[in-house]
Amino acid sequence: MGDVVRNFIDFDSFSSLWYWIFMALAWTSRTHWTIGVPFDAIIRADRRGPPWEEHVDVIAHAMAARFHLFVRRGGAWVVGVTTFALTAVGTAALLFGNEFAQAIFAVALPMVIAEAGDVRLALRIHDEQLSGYELRRAIVWRRFLNQATGLFSILLASAFATFQFLQQAALAIW
Repeated sequence: MGDVVRNFIDFDSFSSLWYWIFMALAWTSRTHWTIGVPFDAIIRADRRGPPWEEHVDVIAHAMAARFHLFVRRGGAWVVGVTTFALTAVGTAALLFGNEFAQAIFAVALPMVIAEAGDVRLALRIHDEQLSGYELRRAIVWRRFLNQATGLFSILLASAFATFQFLQQAALAIW
């Protein structure tokens, strides 16, 4: 039974198709739902006008209020725990060369960076009371930055994978 599970869930992460499917789905979802506002709603608001613009404004302001509440109540704790976890995984990935830790780090670090940008945008929406065109442009720009961060994540994972495969090839020669 253990062999079946090990063969299905390959812990050699970079050679596993499941890892790359997870990476694609994680970043697709991340960029579609910027601060909780679906991108298709922004497109509809740009094309169809006032009723959809109001819907986007309501969703964005509701999510900004939630982010504001979470940051004010437990932001320091979340930053501390997240920093600790990233440091632990990063140490295992970079210093000890653990492939599974490298795979997690290649997703987690850029995801945390993208989330920090989303929190910053949500606080800006809350503080400046952005609405209408300015709100939609800010969300679209944040989405673009999230996509760039996702690209960095994929490149980082590819670099780790290349390094792992070269190490395995070098060991196979000896």
